[in-house]
Amino acid sequence: MSRFSGWNERRSTIEQERKFERLNGLHSLTDAWLKSIQLSQDTPHRLERMSAVTLNPNLWLFEKARLDQLEPKLEDLAGAQEIDEFLGDLQETIWIIQASTLDNALSGSKSPDELLSVLQSTSWNHGKSRSERIWGGNGNFSFQEAFSALDGSSPYGKNSFLLERSSARELSVIWKNSPLQNPVLDPSPVRQELATLHEHWVKGFLYNLSRGATIHSDFTRLQSERHPRFILLSS
Repeated sequence: MSRFSGWNERRSTIEQERKFERLNGLHSLTDAWLKSIQLSQDTPHRLERMSAVTLNPNLWLFEKARLDQLEPKLEDLAGAQEIDEFLGDLQETIWIIQASTLDNALSGSKSPDELLSVLQSTSWNHGKSRSERIWGGNGNFSFQEAFSALDGSSPYGKNSFLLERSSARELSVIWKNSPLQNPVLDPSPVRQELATLHEHWVKGFLYNLSRGATIHSDFTRLQSERHPRFILLSS
């Protein structure tokens, strides 16, 4: 039985549950960063570092459930909010927490370039592990299957990636809403660094799906904006 009492008898939809699971995955990446740089997990620093941000009280309940190692139930966490509204608030707050955590880590580091290198590796491994958890570790997905898996289960939400071209030997995917396009992160001084870490996450996720492929990334223009692009080539 949940330790949180529900406000009503609402039931979340399958798509809402899937979005909630994706957001949990996004938030777990922040935890992986913190572990990799040996920051304490015993204090709610992710929220304390954001004194200028007004958080929905229900989001504290989400964090408490995670710290207490409970399985947070979406209907209970939403409280009196509409579930879609709660998920929107949660998504926005997770991105703010992640940017704030990265900013604090880099500004407090004597070797920010070395720290970024560590976090890039952590992000790649987290993406690979997340992919293994959802899709297994056989690594024999076709390129079209890899694209469908990425777009359907990444923490960035459905339809986040645009299929530019696909064949048996090549896959080209454009990331439509990377951190570079995220309006929540517009004032963040680490927006570019955050985008780079998430590019490594995507590469790790794709590597697990098609382990025989060579994965490159670059940038392209889409509607006059600069977007990351991932290219998989058959070995």
